Parts: sequence; structure tokens; C-alpha cells
Amino acid sequence: MMATVFQNLLSLVEAGAVDVIERVDLPPRTERLRAIPSAFADGPVGRWLTRQYPGGMLWNHQSLALEAIAGGENVVISTGTASGKSLIFQMPLLQAALQGTGKALVLYPLKALLGDQLARWRGVAVELGLPASSVVELSGDIEMFDRESLLSQARIVVATPDIVQSWVMRNVTVPTVRDYLRALRYLVLDEAHAYESVFGSNTAYLLRRIFAAKHRIARGAAGNPLQLIAATATIQNPEEHLRALTGHPFISIGEDQDGSPRQARILLHLAAPQDGGEGALRDVLKRVTAEVLDGRDGTLIAFLDSRQGVERVSSGFESDDIVPYRGGYEAGDRKNIEKRMREGRLRAVISTSALELGIDIPGMTVGINVGVPASKKAFRQRLGRVGRASPGIFAVLADQAAFTKLGSTFQEYYEGSVEPSYLYLDNRFIAYAHAKCLLDEGEQMGASDRQPPGGTEWPKHFAQVFGYALPGGVRPRAFDIINQMSTTASSPHLAFPLRQIGEANFSLVLGSRGATERIGDIAHNQAIREAYPGALYRHYKSPLKVREWRAGAFERSIRLENAHDKRSTRPVLYTSINLGVDADSVVDGRAMSASNGVLAEVSMRVNESVVGFRVGSSTFLYKDLRASDPGMAKRQRDFETTGVVIRIEEPWFAGGAGEQANLRQAFADALYEVLVREKSIAPHDLDRAATRIALIRGGAPHKVTDTIVIYDAVYGGLRLTEPLFSDFSSFLKRLKRAAHTAGDDAFINLKTADKILKWYSGLQEGLAIGGDAAPTRDGELLVYAPGSRVSVRRNGMLLERVILEPSYQEVLGERMLVYSCEGSEGKHFILPDTIEASGQDWRQVYWNPEDGNFTEFDAEQGAF
Repeated sequence: MMATVFQNLLSLVEAGAVDVIERVDLPPRTERLRAIPSAFADGPVGRWLTRQYPGGMLWNHQSLALEAIAGGENVVISTGTASGKSLIFQMPLLQAALQGTGKALVLYPLKALLGDQLARWRGVAVELGLPASSVVELSGDIEMFDRESLLSQARIVVATPDIVQSWVMRNVTVPTVRDYLRALRYLVLDEAHAYESVFGSNTAYLLRRIFAAKHRIARGAAGNPLQLIAATATIQNPEEHLRALTGHPFISIGEDQDGSPRQARILLHLAAPQDGGEGALRDVLKRVTAEVLDGRDGTLIAFLDSRQGVERVSSGFESDDIVPYRGGYEAGDRKNIEKRMREGRLRAVISTSALELGIDIPGMTVGINVGVPASKKAFRQRLGRVGRASPGIFAVLADQAAFTKLGSTFQEYYEGSVEPSYLYLDNRFIAYAHAKCLLDEGEQMGASDRQPPGGTEWPKHFAQVFGYALPGGVRPRAFDIINQMSTTASSPHLAFPLRQIGEANFSLVLGSRGATERIGDIAHNQAIREAYPGALYRHYKSPLKVREWRAGAFERSIRLENAHDKRSTRPVLYTSINLGVDADSVVDGRAMSASNGVLAEVSMRVNESVVGFRVGSSTFLYKDLRASDPGMAKRQRDFETTGVVIRIEEPWFAGGAGEQANLRQAFADALYEVLVREKSIAPHDLDRAATRIALIRGGAPHKVTDTIVIYDAVYGGLRLTEPLFSDFSSFLKRLKRAAHTAGDDAFINLKTADKILKWYSGLQEGLAIGGDAAPTRDGELLVYAPGSRVSVRRNGMLLERVILEPSYQEVLGERMLVYSCEGSEGKHFILPDTIEASGQDWRQVYWNPEDGNFTEFDAEQGAF
């Protein structure tokens, strides 16, 4: 009998050759059928359905959803993976294409999913008698000069939201685009649960701009009314999510109506080392793929939430039938991998979340996830990749206490309710970006709007932000940076990508001088962790070295070369946080306090700096390398955000080093892990800190060592940490339960959990009188280091200044922190709140006003 990945893993389990912590067996499920609705029972569509489904019977939920769509309802189908949701929206769209009654736009959240579905769309279209060219792809992979001709012949467009943002809406007055929007009858959102957080909130505004453009184009004339269809995995309150996403009401066809059958599957929690599962995954892959010739009898898919982790694991296999897959690849590499997967020519693929959504490869029989997935939605989606056509196994490769240390079990994790999908439409920076795009679209159409246009329901606070974005509009200073981004790009549509806020991507460029090749792109927050100067950066198994960053007005690129030293590197990454705990800093009055501490949701400023890298046990700092290699320079990211601050002024919690510092870090890690896992928040959208935190008092940031912060790691903040403040007692009880069940493996022990609960029980609503005015224990201020190049704003212009030194001076009768600096007008003083950190040639240090000494961050614990 030929070896398969499924049989190999099952044999290892049954022989006790892998450490199984917990096993959950999912039984098969039989189908429930219902007749094809009358609206789709006749004509080419009816004949095709009858051929595909003998007896004219569909699965129950398919029939119900088609009936509702035929009745003109906006419908969201919220059923499990492999339940045939695509058929539901394909049939009405193809029927409209056959009848010539309107065009359609189908949005997929990922290019990989779009590519997987495009061939299916065209196959069904041809079988129904339509030309294959009636279904076209619009994505960044399609050449610019081909897009108009493709759109003109299309009846159904399958696209990513990204291309609609960067090309379609940027060209709303081009006749082809205008005619297409006028004829648009159906808009489909597949994998609608993926539209959450930053990407989902941006897409929500994009959809409203589409509706507004269609309304403007129609100008009251008869046109196709727009009907919306969405397909999503099982989530809480799908109707509410789609209403928030689109501004339109929906009816839901849900899990209780799902009539699809299911194969039997085995869920496993396999033990992995606490310090990471990459080595354990490599070991399991070697054993499970041994003697397997190809993927025709089953392919293994492994998920690892690290782009460079995917590269490191796959580089351990010389065979070209075990490959990596992640975002950032160029189109050719990506499509080649997808083609080989469908043809069964891969034994295994190691992927980030890029292959999580909707990829239908029936031959995937084994799935492995390194670590606990970030959310239950992600877990259900990844589980859904395996066992579609035959029984499957899905294993979570995580440390033995991965579930118990957070007060849960693997079975409880699987059976627990799936989280809602979160949108943050009140984020002012997201709203401002789309206001600038909307104004540009209106200007193209000859409008001079002073209020958001009609044709859609705008979020509550959008009109105010729209006013800030108007030409000549008076706006708060916080919008200056994002406004500058819109003016330096050729179009706001290009300045504001959907998957981030207020930050532009870097191009990854291989080679130097004239012989260069663009091999992908990377976001700023990823770059300082993966593609920092001197890093070993792996791309499709090839080891590359990062030579330098170029971050000028006309180029944002990271230059790479082939690596001679192939040893892995790790960044030396420091995070510093400035925050206030006063009425102006607290968000919506959300604060509790007592004489021994405070719990509050606040605004803050975060700086992330990569100051060097490590190779093995050796550390290389840029301040030592830069003299001989100018490309080896510190890179940083500075942004405003929101988060929850927890300050416990108790001797068992406060202190600069030792046991208390370890406790603060463990407590911060625990709250972060529970928040990510229970509230379905992408791990990269949150972060935490237990060191290098400064509390602003009297205009100056004072170092504190009794505080932890959990914060949004995105520009402007999305208030993702809001549940931590609202349900803090539930989080603490969860950690106490974990201390009972996990013992020494828990983040914090039972005694500490009781101390924190006691501290929390003494808090009262609001800020104590003089709440943040108590002196800090260390007496140090967080300041810009002498020699830092910063900017100050004068008459709307940024002017460069070189910091000489900080000092205290009398200003209008008050003793205040000031900086002496040099500029074009000579030496003078500036106040801290006039400084804007720009560029990369600045750093912060701790300063003791009593003795004038400075302390560098790298003298502290806590570097990554």
C-alpha cells in the first residue's frame, strides 16, 4: 500500500510515537436536502443544476438562500467550511449574465482565494453557454493597460478590494468604469468574516464609496438596484456584522439550516517545546512525509503565523515538493505554487494565514498548526482545509499547557462559541483616509461636496472627519501626518492601502545599481521585525541579506543581496511608551483608581526601534556598525494609539528588575494571550509592554516601574483593548482558574492572582484626586537624546532641529522641561509638545535631572 500523509500521521499517533496531549474525534454528518427553488429550476441554470444534483435536490441551506436571493433580499450565508456556499452566489450572478440583466462584482479578501475560485467561475460559465471572457479577474497581477478592455467585456468581475481601492475608484469617471458601476446589480463578499479589524474597517468605507459613486452616476435615472450577497464562516451575529460592514440590512442563513455532509476528522493537541514549535514542525513533517511520493493521495498543509518562520522551516527540505507560501510573493511564484497544489504535485505546503480562507483543495488530508491559532475563527478555517473529500486529521502543535495555562482545554476551545468580527468605523484616521478618497472621487465627477454624499449610510462621526478633509478645512494637528501622505502621493487611493493605517509599504528589491529585481513587498511593522538592516531574510527558501533601507520621498525600498552567512538573525527591538493618566488622556472617561494604582483606557504614543541584531549569542548594534557600513542604521516606527494601562503601586509588583519585573512581564503576556484568543484579534494588531514606560506629568515623561500596558499596535488605535477594561474581572478570574489547572505552567501563580484580584476590588470609578501626580519611583525622564534630529512645525511647515540637551527652565512662571536645539536661526529652546519625531535619526534615553546622567535603553532588560 502506498504511503500517505494521513496514514503516516495516524500510525504515529496509534504507535505512541508522538506526544498526544488531547484528542477530539469529530463524527461524520449526513446531508439534508431541499428542492431547487422555482426561480432557478428552469433554463440553462436549472438544467445545469439538475445535471449536477440528480433529482433536483440541493443541500437545505443552499435552497433556502437561493430562494431568499430570488426574493430580492440581501443574504448572508453563515455555515461551516466545505458547505457549498460558492454555488449560492454563483447561480444568480450567472443567471443575470445569461439574461443580460446586470453585471456583478465578487470580492475575495486574498489573492490566493481569488486565483483558486477564478477557474471554477469560468468553468461553470462555459458549461452554461457563456464565453470564458465573461468572467474576468481584476487584481494587482493584471497589467494596467489590460484592465479597461477586460472590464468592458466582463459580466462578472472577481477582484480583491485592494484593486477596487487603488484602480477602480481612482478611475470612476473613465467611461468603462462608469458604465460598469451603472450596470452593477450584484455585489458579493466571500469570506466576509475576514473583513474585520484594519482591513475590514477600511473595506467598510470602500463599500460605501462604491455605493455613493453608483448613486452619483445614476443621478436619479433608472439603473440596476444593487443586491448584496455575503458568505462567511460561522460567526456571532452575522447580520449585525454585515450591516456594519455595508450599511445595509441582511437576512441570515445559518448553521442550524446547514444541510451539507461532513467527513470524520480527528483533532489532536500534540506537545511542542515551550520556546517555539518550528523545530517540532520540521521533525513531524519529516516523519509524516517519509516515503510519500507526491500529493495525489493527500497533501499536508501546515500553518505558521510568521512569514520568516515559514521560510525557515521549508528551507530545511531540499525537495521542491515541500514549499513555503506566504504574503509578499510576486504573482508568478504564488500562482506556480497554487497550480502544483491543485495538481497534487506537492507533499506539503507550509503557509501563513494566506491559505487560510476558502481554498478548496479536496486532497488535503492533514493539517498542522504551530501554536494555538490566534482566534477560533482562524482555527475553524484552518481545520476546514482538511478532510473535505475524505477523512482528515488536524493537529495543533503547542506546548503541553497551551490551553490549561489560560484556564481551558482543547475540547473546550473547539466547542466554544466563535467570536464576532470586529469593525472600528469610528477610527478617525481610517475615516480621514476615506474622506480624502471620497473628495477626490467627487472632484472627478464635478461635485463640490461640503457633506458626505448620499446613496449610502455613513458611520456616525464621519461627517465631522469629512469636514477636516475638505480643502481649507481646519483639522486637529493629529491629522497632519496622514494628510501629508495624501498630498505626497499621486492619488489618495494609492496613499492609503486597505490593510494598514497611516503607513506605506516597502518594496523588497534584490540586487544593486542597475541589476535589480523587485521580489515582493513588506509592511513597516513587519519590516522592523523581519527585514531590518543586517537581517537574514529568506524568500522562497533563498537566504538573502538586508543591505539597507531607502525611505525617501520618492522611494521606499529595502535592498537585499544574496547571503554568504546563512545563520539566522534576531532583531534587538526596543519599545518605549509615553502615556498620561489624566482627564485629557483617558478615553471616554474609562478609568478606575485608588491610592495604590489605576486601571484606565488611555491614548498613548509608542516607539518601536530596531537598534541591532543577534547572531547566535553575539550581539551587533548599529551604533557600532554604522561607521564602517552606513546602511547599518537604526530603524524605527512611531505612532499614536490607544490601550489599557494597569498601574499597581504595591511592593510585590513595582521595581526596576528581578522578581517584580518578571511578574509584570508575565502578567502582560497573560492578558495579551487571553485577549487575542478570546476576542478574535489578530496577534500583530496588539502588543504589550512591561518596561520602558513613561508617565507624563507636568509636560514631561517620567519613567515608571510599576506599570504594564496592553495596546493596539496600529496607527491611531482601534480600541481593540476595550474589552480588557470592560471585563477586567473576567480576565483575572480566567487567570486564577489557569493557575489552578496549569500549576507551574501558568503565567501567574494562585497567590499572585489573588493579590491582583484584591487590588482590583479596591478600585473605584474615575481618577483619584491628583491621580497621576504622585512622584515616580525612579525620578528619570524619557527624553530625546542629544544629537537627535527632530522636527517642529512652524506655519504649517516642518523644520528640522538638532537637540543639544534637555533642561528645566522657568516658562511663564512655571518650571517646565525644554530642549535647547540648533536650527537655521541658531541656538534656541523648544517645548516637548512642539516636537514631531520624523525620519530615523533620533533616539530616546532616560535622563536624571538631579545629576544630568543619561541611560540608554540597551542598559535595560526586556529587549527582544
